[in-house]
Amino acid sequence: MMLQLEKKLERELEDDARVIACRFPFPHWTPDHVTGEGIDTVWAYDASTFRGREKRPCTSMHFQLPIQA
Repeated sequence: MMLQLEKKLERELEDDARVIACRFPFPHWTPDHVTGEGIDTVWAYDASTFRGREKRPCTSMHFQLPIQA
């Protein structure tokens, strides 16, 4: 789910957008700020960062999404 949302937001957001995610991080974006822990973790992302293609590996301490064809 987060991978599909990540791709959609990359296509549709303005360059100055900020994205806040809770519970689940985006699989390839590098957050600008992280707060909380466990299920209360919150990630803040800046569109200029993910538009610049600064990406992190698809790993998460919370879960791995199955790949859908």
